[in-house]
Amino acid sequence: MTNLPERTATYLGPITDSTRWGGFDLRAEDVIISTPPKCGTTWSQSIVCMMIQGKVDFDGPLSKISPWLESGTHPIDVVNENLGIQTHRRCIKSHSPLDGITYDPRATYIAVYRHPLDVHFSMRKHVENMTKDKLDHLFPSDPRSDALMFINDTPPDGDCDHLTLTTFTDHYKSFKKWEHLPNVHLFHYADMRADLPQAMKRFADVLGYSFDDATLNALIKGAGFDEMRKASDRYTPSAGMGFFKNDAAFFNSASSGKWLKYLTDADMAQYAARMDQLLDAKDRDWLECGAKD
Repeated sequence: MTNLPERTATYLGPITDSTRWGGFDLRAEDVIISTPPKCGTTWSQSIVCMMIQGKVDFDGPLSKISPWLESGTHPIDVVNENLGIQTHRRCIKSHSPLDGITYDPRATYIAVYRHPLDVHFSMRKHVENMTKDKLDHLFPSDPRSDALMFINDTPPDGDCDHLTLTTFTDHYKSFKKWEHLPNVHLFHYADMRADLPQAMKRFADVLGYSFDDATLNALIKGAGFDEMRKASDRYTPSAGMGFFKNDAAFFNSASSGKWLKYLTDADMAQYAARMDQLLDAKDRDWLECGAKD
């Protein structure tokens, strides 16, 4: 038994292969951003990359500078080569729980979360915009039926990309367990949406950066949702590679509460009961709402 996280689990799916961490050359100053999909991964990566380079127009497309390590889009040796030539601090994207990621006490780990039902309905839009059908099995029916599947289903063995309420809360618990460590930090999408300047200041503190007011204000402006959508060729993952039908549509509405027009009171009671099985009241409240201050 160790008092530090260890990579003890393997996460596999149509897109994900966490064994690729075994072939990755981690550096002490690396920043690893791990979220369940549609929790603000790209947003957080962009903020970190802006801060690393001290400018909004950082050098190159986000998905090349800050690749998704577990994705088999490119061989791991190619990813290592591309990251290896970076002389600045690096930012690596992940969707794996902490027990599937290489841990180094000198690196920085940032996990970002969002209301689970917002995540599900955002993922529905995301999959509709994809040109390949690798994740269509998550949404085989109408919005209500698919949401109930998300709430109640257990993922098939060996398919970590089959996203459910269980996989979502498992990811959260894997990071929450280690939140006491000085290099593990949890953020909430709702807090970032409610007060981006304050969230950006926290990112800067976590990363150990201090910016003058003019630079910080420029970074805050550049990290705004509308500004990022205008520059979708820079921020959308794999932009220009035909992965999405519309790269700009990757930045959908970023709104909350889409489930309200689909789920009945009885459906929400099922959701509440399932959440109460998976989390205690304090963790559930934070996962759904953020800090609320």
